[in-house]
Amino acid sequence: MRTITKTPYKSYAIGELPKGCQMCVRGEKEVIFVTGICPRKPSCYFCPISEHKFGKDVIYANEMPVSELKQIIEEGNLCESKGAGLTGGDPLARLDRTIEVIRLLKKGFGKAFHIHLYTPLELVTPETIKKLEEAGLDEIRFHPILDDDSLWERIAVRTSMAKGIEIPVIPGKINETQKLVDYIKDKVSFLNLNELEISDTNVSQLYEKGFVAKDDVSYAVKGSQEMAFGLLDYCLDTPLNVHYCTVSLKDTVQLPKRIARRAKNVKKQFDIITKENTLIRGAVYVLEPSFGYNDKIRNMPPAEKSKLIEQLEKLKENVIAKQKIRPEMIAVDNVKLRLLTSRGIVQSLKKDLKAKGLYPAVVEDLPTYDEFEIESEEI
Repeated sequence: MRTITKTPYKSYAIGELPKGCQMCVRGEKEVIFVTGICPRKPSCYFCPISEHKFGKDVIYANEMPVSELKQIIEEGNLCESKGAGLTGGDPLARLDRTIEVIRLLKKGFGKAFHIHLYTPLELVTPETIKKLEEAGLDEIRFHPILDDDSLWERIAVRTSMAKGIEIPVIPGKINETQKLVDYIKDKVSFLNLNELEISDTNVSQLYEKGFVAKDDVSYAVKGSQEMAFGLLDYCLDTPLNVHYCTVSLKDTVQLPKRIARRAKNVKKQFDIITKENTLIRGAVYVLEPSFGYNDKIRNMPPAEKSKLIEQLEKLKENVIAKQKIRPEMIAVDNVKLRLLTSRGIVQSLKKDLKAKGLYPAVVEDLPTYDEFEIESEEI
């Protein structure tokens, strides 16, 4: 008898989790954003992609912008990844690039490196699926439109890859979702249901449609989880493996496990790793790290950024020479345009640094490429 089980990862399942999900909840998957280009028009109102990626032909490996594909391998090594998920946009909108990435990953990490891919149905053809299969793709997840079944027949495309459906659980769309379940139950092996989530980019459209957060501390949409439980019940009478993935899983299981793997590989000698796998370090800023600092440096012209990095290199050498600090205890941060050192060193030098018009601080960062700031205290 099929039953609904609560997983150890704050999610719910019928049957087995897809292999991609099994690895993801352990923090073993590298997330590769192949392109922000998507053929679906109009775009999905619930799309959570950031404004820095949406509609732009950019590549990211986890949080790292990619200018050369070899960086994907480097990020995978830093995170000790055992697989990757290819997403977008639509990876099929840049099919040659997607195939190159799949082959690069298989060559760099071996045939056992598991790769899954997310795509809407607009560009799905038997020829495209065959190319992906031959390149080494292991698992494909389709994103059909609930309100329009005109492309659903493409879900039945033949392939030796693991094949499934992944959709958000949209309150009010129970009938449309059940119709999809009825259609796919003999065409795919799994169905992934994602709790609908509010992001900076979709918040306006979701609010306009009457969706609100389920409580003051969550980005999950009210009513999404209740509908997901109803869909799980509905799926008990199908042969589908079903996984309901909560927002909590992503925020408190998947990401923390991935950054824990990265923290030990990016930690400098001066960093302190906390029990949450964040990094506590001293920082010295040339520009005041006030509100909007990250946007300012992100949009800074390359020539100006290079000039600032040169200034930081000179400052580092000056500090090493005058303060007798070991070179490995201070570094230039080219991403956030600052010097990094230990908390103790920056505290001992704060008077001298301030006298030079610099901004010393003790910061707590995530060990991700973008060094997302958890806390900062000017000293």
